[in-house]
Amino acid sequence: MSRRVWTGVVLAAGLMAAAVGYGYSRPGATATLLSRHSMPAMQAPAREVAITPEGKLFHDPSCPYIHGKPEMVSAQEAARRGYTPCPRCLGKYLRR
Repeated sequence: MSRRVWTGVVLAAGLMAAAVGYGYSRPGATATLLSRHSMPAMQAPAREVAITPEGKLFHDPSCPYIHGKPEMVSAQEAARRGYTPCPRCLGKYLRR
């Protein structure tokens, strides 16, 4: 390949890397979600929610889909840690 083509490829790759990096480092960016497939919360419930160390979702304390020993934290704290709402018990808080 010619030098001009390689220069274009390197320039394009650098621009793409910078664009992706900007999305993760900009001020006000949210926490990295624990799952790539999670949807962030549209708003957080104004009550405590249940999380588990091995889980990726936060739940209503009465949710039958909690696996493991739950820890109670505020919904804001759960979101800050990267947890997202359970689609079964807190689906109304998901972005759609």
